[in-house]
Amino acid sequence: MKVLVINCGSSTVKFQFIDMDGEKVIAKGRCDKIGYEDSNLIYKNLNNGKSINGELVSMPSHSEAMKVLLDKLMDDEYGVIKDVNDIYAVGHRLVHGGERFSSSVLITDEVLDEVKELSPLAPLHNPGCIMGVEAIKSIAPQLKNVGVFDTAFHQTIPDFNYIYAIPYKYYEQYKIRRYGFHGTSFMYILDRLSVLLNKKKEDINAIICHLGGGASVCAIKDGKSYDTSMGFTPLEGLVMESRCGDIDPSIVIRLMKQENLSVDEIDRILNKESGRIGLTGIGDFRLMTEAADNGNERAILARKIQANRTKKYVGSYLAELNRVDAIAFTGGILENNSEEIRMTISNMENLGIILDEERNRNGSGKESLVSSDDSKVKLFVIPTNEELQIAKQTLEVLGAC
Repeated sequence: MKVLVINCGSSTVKFQFIDMDGEKVIAKGRCDKIGYEDSNLIYKNLNNGKSINGELVSMPSHSEAMKVLLDKLMDDEYGVIKDVNDIYAVGHRLVHGGERFSSSVLITDEVLDEVKELSPLAPLHNPGCIMGVEAIKSIAPQLKNVGVFDTAFHQTIPDFNYIYAIPYKYYEQYKIRRYGFHGTSFMYILDRLSVLLNKKKEDINAIICHLGGGASVCAIKDGKSYDTSMGFTPLEGLVMESRCGDIDPSIVIRLMKQENLSVDEIDRILNKESGRIGLTGIGDFRLMTEAADNGNERAILARKIQANRTKKYVGSYLAELNRVDAIAFTGGILENNSEEIRMTISNMENLGIILDEERNRNGSGKESLVSSDDSKVKLFVIPTNEELQIAKQTLEVLGAC
């Protein structure tokens, strides 16, 4: 069974085509700059190695992009299938399911209408996701579509962890609450922890740290999300590439008054011009690390701020959970940077967290145990695979697992 995994933005379509019999990616790529004159296709057939790198293709809308994608999957030279019906199903990443969706679902017209109603909760993400679903339905109406929500995993968080201490009417009227994100990644990591710890998921207490361009930490209690650092939007919590994470709300008010900023301007500053970019002018973590290694003082400071913010969340979740079986490190930054892991959990030996320096140095980029044998809490590097998790969820919804 082959599953096409789609992740749509407002002007992009990222995709992976996965043969689930061996959980093997057989084709992947992206349609970029949809709606622009220089729209282009990046594509690779993993079976024969043939690839396309930035070929200019007219894609005025997501519908044309989906047709380009499906045609390429069936192409005589680059394709991996003979017919569109060789696709068992399509799994869509849907960012925000609000309180309505606590699990992945078969996308019907009614479900799509409900996702549209939730768009005000994720105005930058849900519209693009919806366009992707509608495009597939128009181009290949015979295909089954499944929606996998970033927020669904966190619907088990108790009310005392998701309600903000603002007038309760705002929750009732506008559903302002903690939703959390990165749920698909956390689901995948939890599945892997179950294997690595040889425990049923419902018996696992863990802390998962996902650091990439976006970043969040999740406390897992009895195999379910119990607390998470991202909130009503992905802006809350850790220091990220361009997002500020936790700040005093009064700062927002002060800046708007001092700089005469509009709502849109302050939104841009907090989401697009803060975090590592705001501190150093360098968003890419690899480049920032190079700058720090070369003595750039603000880059050094930014690394310390980022690691310490993550450590604070780990510490608070240790207190919330009491018993922690494992801490897992995932996302591009933690999967590939042993030094960042060391900085994040250094000097926590009295809490039963002891890093093995050699294992940590050798554990980057692969699934690895990096704690010492006498550490009470096991420490793992686990590269995430959100696309595979979406494909698994798709089969589960359709009863194929």
